[in-house]
Amino acid sequence: MVHKMLITLGALILILLPALTRSQCYQGNTVFGDGEDISYTVHYNWGPIWVDAGLVTFKAKLEKKGEKQVWHLTSSGKTYPSYDVLFKVRDYYETWVDPETFHTINFKRYIYEGGYTLVNTLNFDHEKNKIYSSTKSNNNPVRFDTVAIQPCAFDMLAAVYFTRTLDMGHIPMYQKKQVSVVIDDQVYNIFIRPLAKEVVENNDGKRYHCIKLSAKMVEGTIFKGDEDVLVWITDDENHIPIYIEAKILVGTIKAYLKEAKGLRNPFKSLL
Repeated sequence: MVHKMLITLGALILILLPALTRSQCYQGNTVFGDGEDISYTVHYNWGPIWVDAGLVTFKAKLEKKGEKQVWHLTSSGKTYPSYDVLFKVRDYYETWVDPETFHTINFKRYIYEGGYTLVNTLNFDHEKNKIYSSTKSNNNPVRFDTVAIQPCAFDMLAAVYFTRTLDMGHIPMYQKKQVSVVIDDQVYNIFIRPLAKEVVENNDGKRYHCIKLSAKMVEGTIFKGDEDVLVWITDDENHIPIYIEAKILVGTIKAYLKEAKGLRNPFKSLL
């Protein structure tokens, strides 16, 4: 379930402007910086029982890839030892992104979920407008595919950070937005609507000024098609998700901000 929560964090908290060319998508980053480290606790509900399921982390670091400086963005999801006996998860995502254009260079995804394994890589060729994908699950042969790069399309992890660079406070409420996200070897369109500005209390008792969003998920995933995923992000210069709630086919998942370190900007949304 932590892996599915990571998909929620990666593909659901996106707010994008209407369809643009790729050169127009990225307008610069004043939101996150080198060394940022954010973590979330994930809780799972089945009937009347709530279980502390696991931990999700996001980290941003500037580093060299060859002769070029790039963003190395990583995210991991793992269940707690007490939950491992029910369903053990050890997932890891990483992407290398050009800081000037925010184009993905390479993306890798490693999955272990209750004995199921998956390795997916995406190599982006922006000159040819192609994404070269390789996917291997369990003992199945490696599957290779080529996907066309669409305007404003991102790998799952780069999409999270790109979205945070946008001026979310000036997006009209209830206006539906679309973003294209590459998941494995397919491109999905996800629709998001800002709903309201609210004060949200985290599970540690701290309260934040937030922007509430709803997102319609990809059909055929674990999310219920008739239910919106709800996300509350900080209404400040950091644009950090504080709380996420999603109904899935076999219960409900919630994610709460655990810790945010190395922030580029003051945490002004905290009351």
